Amino acid sequence: MNGMFSRTTRQSVHYDMHTHSDRSRESKIPGRLLLSLAKQNGLQGIGICEQDAFPDETLYAHAAKLRLRLALGIEFSCKDSQIIGFGMDFSYTQRKALEKHFALIKKQMDEIVSLFVDRLHVWDSTVNLERVAAFAGKAPHPTFVLQYLVQERRMFPSLLNALQFIADENLDRDMSLADPFHPVEVVDLIHRAGGIAIWAHPMMTPLERQQPLMAKLVAADLDAVEVVYPYRENGYFGTESNEVLQARTLSLTKNVEILFSGGSDCKYPVSPFDGLRPMLPGEYGITSQEADLFGSVFQ
Repeated sequence: MNGMFSRTTRQSVHYDMHTHSDRSRESKIPGRLLLSLAKQNGLQGIGICEQDAFPDETLYAHAAKLRLRLALGIEFSCKDSQIIGFGMDFSYTQRKALEKHFALIKKQMDEIVSLFVDRLHVWDSTVNLERVAAFAGKAPHPTFVLQYLVQERRMFPSLLNALQFIADENLDRDMSLADPFHPVEVVDLIHRAGGIAIWAHPMMTPLERQQPLMAKLVAADLDAVEVVYPYRENGYFGTESNEVLQARTLSLTKNVEILFSGGSDCKYPVSPFDGLRPMLPGEYGITSQEADLFGSVFQ
């Protein structure tokens, strides 16, 4: 529970509860390679939560060969937030409904990318969907558009500089998903499928909505909050450090019995650091003692 959490250091990270394989729209790394990378980085366990997509359950067998504990799940796009679900076993009806919902999100994302590229074309006439898709090696996401500008066009020194430019020029206006899930609805869906629900990177939710949303999620029996997270490396535009944001997250859980999670949000080879170094699994996470509280979500 929240009384046992203490700030983790790189040396004490044994579990990374927030990573993505190439089933997620922002990542290109195959699941098996992600597991091998996690093992090489000294992790005891890893959580792979695909963005609005079902995970690859054949990875359990590969993780077992590596002697790496694995939790598979989904990161659901919600209104003003993201909710991660692990350990879910969906009924046929639930799965079909989610497949339809995820297909709609993919369609909307394709439209968002097309709009985004059209706006960027005004700034750089070489930017087009064909070149971005070739760079991404898959259906491009806005993150890969930015990576293209950084790595191929050399327009910006880092992904964060590109994100700041987009925000300053308001090029990301009207680029949100239409009619996303409400996070409380997703917590209920996860629980009905026998899983645990985690509020991912809560400080990315607009400040004035954090406390009200926390109250609603607690009332819905939210299981955990992601406390350890690399905000500064993932587009947080405030001035606070990751440590301050971690402390603010802890303040949301005051007087609440809830588990704490943490992870890197690794979307290899997305490169949030200077020098284009990618985020690796295990750079952020939780201890083995904290992970043990999540129980049966790991195999």
